[in-house]
Amino acid sequence: MKRAVFLIEWAYLDGEIDYQAYCSQIEKMSDGIRRFMGANRLNADPIGGNIALFEFFTKPFSMNGFTPLEYDFEDCEGKKDYTKLFVTKLLRTHSGQCRSLPLLYKILSDEIGAKSHLAYAPNHMFIRHRDQTGEKWLNVELTNGSLARDAYIMESNGISETAIRQGTYLRACEDPEVLVNLLSELADGYIRKFGEVHGFVQQCLGQIFKYDPGNLAGLMLANNCLSGILAQTDRTAEPDYALSLIHQIRDVEAKIKATGYVDMPPELYEAWMKSVEQEKQRRKAETQ
Repeated sequence: MKRAVFLIEWAYLDGEIDYQAYCSQIEKMSDGIRRFMGANRLNADPIGGNIALFEFFTKPFSMNGFTPLEYDFEDCEGKKDYTKLFVTKLLRTHSGQCRSLPLLYKILSDEIGAKSHLAYAPNHMFIRHRDQTGEKWLNVELTNGSLARDAYIMESNGISETAIRQGTYLRACEDPEVLVNLLSELADGYIRKFGEVHGFVQQCLGQIFKYDPGNLAGLMLANNCLSGILAQTDRTAEPDYALSLIHQIRDVEAKIKATGYVDMPPELYEAWMKSVEQEKQRRKAETQ
């Protein structure tokens, strides 16, 4: 996981970041978390590692340089600057988004031997791990430093029952599943950087669907690529090719629908954007 995350960012940045420096930062953080666990007698606790990680992300301690890892409200979707979503940016600034924060949590969790999983909601990632009994799941929401209920995540993101049954959202994913999703990020980064659907993107999609034919991230990426190609196709000059693209798009859309995916209702998106702005203003007022 650690290397896969790095390689996506390394590729986008033309190899201008150093893997050893990246690993050194992660190891330094991991050592601090381990010392915190020892000092607070958390090593014997079934979820001691996750308790320490939550403290590391949300409160000032010597293990994080007395600087919690906070949500970055500026360009939080990375539309203007794709690198705002990167883990390497989070390591550098201690501020990130709903991609970089849970990914770093998972990387650190692996480093210290804690058990945690990445989980997905529409355009969102978070952490799931078992409670101390090993029977219930806890949802760690790092964007605001809270433990969120399943019902809250479903309601605030407009997640359908079908998406829950299909395991599309709100499911603790194993590492191979996450790696497949990271492959879609690699392809998306290529498109963002070069502005074209190249053979490399097709290779990525081929590998995604080889391992997970119903992968939503891959299906969404394929749909966007096919739609973009269709928009640039002269339907008069190439009617058969255009019709083939239309059939492919319809097939992909049917597969997306089968995952239970639905567009977030406008009112929920507006409510989310409003809450982001309110929290941004609240934190700004606290620092004045």
